[in-house]
Amino acid sequence: MTNRPNILLITTDQQHWNTIHALGNETISTPNLDQLTKDGVSFMRTYVTNPVCSPSRSSILTGQYPSRHKCWNIGVELDENCRTLSSELSKAGYNTGLFGKAHFKPVLNKESFEAPPNIHDREFWKNWNGPYYGFETVAMVHGHADEDSSHGMHYGAWLEEQGVDPSQYFGPGGGHREGSWDIPEELHYTRWTADQTINYIKQSKEAPFFAWCSFQDPHNAFLCPEPWNSLYDPDNLPAFNAKEGEMMDKPSIHQHLIAGKMDELDVETTSDPGHDTGGIQCLGHTNKTIGIERAKRWLAAYYGMISLMDHHLGRVVKTLKEENLLENTMIIFTSDHGDYAGNHGLWLKGPIHYEDVIRVPFVVSWPETLPKDVKSESLISLADLAPTLLDICGIDPLPEMQGMSQKNIFKNPNRSERDWCLVENRAEPNFYVKTLVMNEYKMNYYLNRAEGELYHLTEDPYEYKNLFNDPRYKEIKNQMFMKLIDVYAELEGPYPERMSFA
Repeated sequence: MTNRPNILLITTDQQHWNTIHALGNETISTPNLDQLTKDGVSFMRTYVTNPVCSPSRSSILTGQYPSRHKCWNIGVELDENCRTLSSELSKAGYNTGLFGKAHFKPVLNKESFEAPPNIHDREFWKNWNGPYYGFETVAMVHGHADEDSSHGMHYGAWLEEQGVDPSQYFGPGGGHREGSWDIPEELHYTRWTADQTINYIKQSKEAPFFAWCSFQDPHNAFLCPEPWNSLYDPDNLPAFNAKEGEMMDKPSIHQHLIAGKMDELDVETTSDPGHDTGGIQCLGHTNKTIGIERAKRWLAAYYGMISLMDHHLGRVVKTLKEENLLENTMIIFTSDHGDYAGNHGLWLKGPIHYEDVIRVPFVVSWPETLPKDVKSESLISLADLAPTLLDICGIDPLPEMQGMSQKNIFKNPNRSERDWCLVENRAEPNFYVKTLVMNEYKMNYYLNRAEGELYHLTEDPYEYKNLFNDPRYKEIKNQMFMKLIDVYAELEGPYPERMSFA
């Protein structure tokens, strides 16, 4: 891997790890992702650094964990002066572009660049295209479904140029509809994001490029244009993973969230009035509170949103072929975090670290360079992405990056570079969860609450049986705690050079 490839990073928002047909979900239709898996390596055990949008995206960009880059939750800003994957590639002569969702800044604080009213300043967005966090060129959109913020930024300016009245499809009070959306597909933000990426690829032949195609679906609200919304019959979808009595040996937060008892969580909230508690969006969104029939409709729309995205992902990859760029373009597909998707009775995301929310799809393709049609069980963290890509491009990873270069594992996926993955989640200032994943076991620890979870993932992949207080697993639990201490010792630094003895 000595030549400098083009890099196409394709991400989705809140996509469950098991939503690619070729990788085990026999119900969902994802023909273009299926082809990508045949053309590359699928890393089946890839973990986020945090199961919330902004912290995870900041880790992708910086190669750092939230405790280092300090964007610890939504509503917190990533330092715009930090060094990033995009800034270092730009310095090395790459053209760099971001298209779609960024979410490196708060989206509800009216002073924020990524929030109303700033995102609705049409004249500004018609005339500004970066730089932004090291990206020389950006075309952005934010929000989800029919939220008022969804028709802002460059996408909103484009809608205006098309003569579209945004109030026809978006507006105050939006984000609560579900099911079929009357917006034409040609106006949908998923198509727009793909179009922006395609146009950039066609214009980037003079130098290698790094393009981040950042789709904002299948994040809730579960609202999808036709024919995609009707693609799946709610009554013919996989059953939710849940087991009678599974909550009995789990921490109290599980019971409180399922019951919607926020007052019993003892959480110091920083949320805005009328909005979900920052990192606990699953509160009030359970199969019990919404009803099982509605939950099935949500899943059908969720699958439809993924299939819609897959269709337009295919258009982007097709452009690489048409422009004779595919052979020297590394394509990475992943998501910023998952969704409970009805499993264990939960929806959306939150501080209960089931595999559903902390594990994501991760597929890498680079024709003639990487293996094809391979599934790997090697552990990968999204913090690894930035140092790995820099390393592949012949650039030394930054000393402040905490992720590991997986360059050798991309080429030799049956090997393993790391034996642990770390997930941090400061859901609120006094509510902090740390998760350590190893080859067989996984431990979730709730700081200052004397509660935790220990799962034997090889024997209990759906995490029904909590072994944290089982005396037979005391030694395993102690080993996990010791490893967690070792991990944080490894992540310290970088320190300045010692100049002398004293």
